Amino acid sequence: MDRILIGFFPALIWGIMPLLLHFFKGSAFTQLLGTTLGTVIIGSILFLYKQPQITLKIIFWSFLSGICWSIGQLGQYIGYRQIGISKVIPISTGLQISGNSLIGGFLFQEWQTVDDILKGVLGICIILLGVALGNLNLKTWKSRNKTIFPYLFLILTTIGYWGYSAFPKMIPQASANAELFPQAAGMFIIALIFLVSRKKDVKKMDRLFLNTLGGLLFGGAAIAYLLSMKANGIVNAFLLSQFSVVIATLIGILLLKESKAKEMTKVFGGLFLIIAGGILVIV
Repeated sequence: MDRILIGFFPALIWGIMPLLLHFFKGSAFTQLLGTTLGTVIIGSILFLYKQPQITLKIIFWSFLSGICWSIGQLGQYIGYRQIGISKVIPISTGLQISGNSLIGGFLFQEWQTVDDILKGVLGICIILLGVALGNLNLKTWKSRNKTIFPYLFLILTTIGYWGYSAFPKMIPQASANAELFPQAAGMFIIALIFLVSRKKDVKKMDRLFLNTLGGLLFGGAAIAYLLSMKANGIVNAFLLSQFSVVIATLIGILLLKESKAKEMTKVFGGLFLIIAGGILVIV
């Protein structure tokens, strides 16, 4: 039971993060830097307190995992503004679940039997159907965004999340305490590079402090996620954490009023299929 609760903790934090960022304001690049800075602070405190044993292998894979996370997260932060939270989260979640399930199931051999493989593949198909039902409306894309580029950018950057979850599995003997600091360092450095490349955003740093507070929360969720991967495996840990899609989508629809009444049936229908597919994979 404890390992399931650990698995759900990231879902809670990551589910409310979009709402916090909505009120914290700032550009997507400033928000990313603030989030990663808060995570570095948490990672540093934990590292100094626990003083875990660390190796070059742990540093390399964890650092690379952090870089991948920042790529995926930047895509989400930009998508929140261009598409909306209630659209971005189901698309990103569906693609993350599909990719990470296939990586964990086949590459790390977490699907041991034919039944595991059949359930996993069927679950992924249901998830992708849910994404399509709730989001893939070309008429809506063109009328709101003039182009499908924001969706393509989101899809491509979401691949970063696959590396974020997969690379820590290359060091199964490492503890979560040892992984978080180099992972957070990778997140922060690439976020800093992104921000510096945008001169107009460098001049608008007044919201960095508030976004750093959000990063402190994310750091706590990141620790729980690493612990969950050790206890539950990459597939189950990831799927448990991605129940954040329910929280974030409901926030976008009910609190931020992103979807019209006639669209809500499709959004909730797609959300239901994503959850159902995720449960099929995890059970």
